[in-house]
Amino acid sequence: MFVRIVVGIIAVILLTGAGFAYHLTSSVAEERQSFNGVVQQWVKDRTTITEIESIDEYRGKESYAVVLGKNQAGTQVVAWLTDKTAAFDTMERAVPRKNVEEAVLKNFPNAEIRHIVPGLDNEKRFWEVTLKDQNGRFHYLHYDLFSGALLASYALSPTS
Repeated sequence: MFVRIVVGIIAVILLTGAGFAYHLTSSVAEERQSFNGVVQQWVKDRTTITEIESIDEYRGKESYAVVLGKNQAGTQVVAWLTDKTAAFDTMERAVPRKNVEEAVLKNFPNAEIRHIVPGLDNEKRFWEVTLKDQNGRFHYLHYDLFSGALLASYALSPTS
């Protein structure tokens, strides 16, 4: 009898946990879909981008939706969008993302790159790279979007 009660309690706990995990996953996926839908509408209403290649987020002093794509002329462009603002640039003069990845891995050979996104702060345009090194520290690196020069580097030590 005692074993049945324990097994029943464990089953209820597992089912509740599974239900919570499903709900959380669904909520996150729904929020992401909603975000993408809003950003796609901003692109349609406020930019000349006709082909969206990616939608991402940059969170700095101000948070932006970052859209990489092509405009009507077929030129690679980037747009940083908020509900009130829009900033643009072409990617023709930009250092390619691949070159940034190579530079990061050269300086941090055993690191895991977590995120690379074009950032914008006070009209400065840069690649923001988030990586985790072999010691578990997170690094945030800013490379000038057009020259590739390292502008800033921040490291956060893991908590023990």
